[in-house]
Amino acid sequence: MLYVVAVLAAFITSLSPFGGMIFTLAYGGKYRENIKKFILTFIAVGLGLYFGRIIDTITFVDVVFGIGVTVFAYFIILRKTGNYLYAMLSAYGFNLVLAVIKQLLYGDLIRENVSIVVDNYRKVMDASLQNNPEQLNLVLQLIETTQDLFTKYYVSIWAMSIISGLYLGTLIASKNSPHKLKHRFIRLRYESIYLLLAALIIVLIPSWQILGINALLILAPLFLIEGISILDFFLGDFFKKTKILLFLLIVSMVFNYFILSLIALLGLLDIWFYFRKIENMEDIDEVDSG
Repeated sequence: MLYVVAVLAAFITSLSPFGGMIFTLAYGGKYRENIKKFILTFIAVGLGLYFGRIIDTITFVDVVFGIGVTVFAYFIILRKTGNYLYAMLSAYGFNLVLAVIKQLLYGDLIRENVSIVVDNYRKVMDASLQNNPEQLNLVLQLIETTQDLFTKYYVSIWAMSIISGLYLGTLIASKNSPHKLKHRFIRLRYESIYLLLAALIIVLIPSWQILGINALLILAPLFLIEGISILDFFLGDFFKKTKILLFLLIVSMVFNYFILSLIALLGLLDIWFYFRKIENMEDIDEVDSG
């Protein structure tokens, strides 16, 4: 069964690294004692897809390094430290470096791939909305804006996708493990504030603005995760009893960016004020979420 899951994980990753990260963490966690065999099978499938010309170079790098090597490192670190947060942040850091390297080595290829997708989509829209020029113009402007954003913020877009997959995959993997994630006690180190301040300063420098915005987008999901852990700490038991409200909260978070921003702000403020101390939890180590 290990080989079947590994092959399926590689195929899912080739279609969606985000979905692949969740699936590989969630189901690969069942084989953490044989993680080397699992990842070697995963990588072998990635190589087969690449040399079979089913996936391109960028997708190959995403499959093998973005997910395969990342998940392997994640479980090795988790085994040594027993700390889910440390494992997530280490895997996240590796992917940030990977995203920068991809941008430097394959920037032109990435832009070319984006242009191909955008051109194909533009042709579809031209054919579908040729009798509605106003709506067509609006859609084309949106497409151009999306292309521009993806080109400028590729690193942060990849990073946000990966940390989201790491987080959701960890939640699932933890449930199937005797060593549970203490989700409501997740807390970033205070030094993360300095990273935020540095990103804000960089944003103020006109020539470095894109770099600064990328940095802010990279940090934002981390504060969001801490904000969610605070909600779990104070309201988790309540939402467990009222499933419909929990469902509505999740839906509102997915579709309402204002609520997401508020939760991320809550996570940021917690680094300063540590709201959970209100409940006399001083004994919780700030980096221990395992």
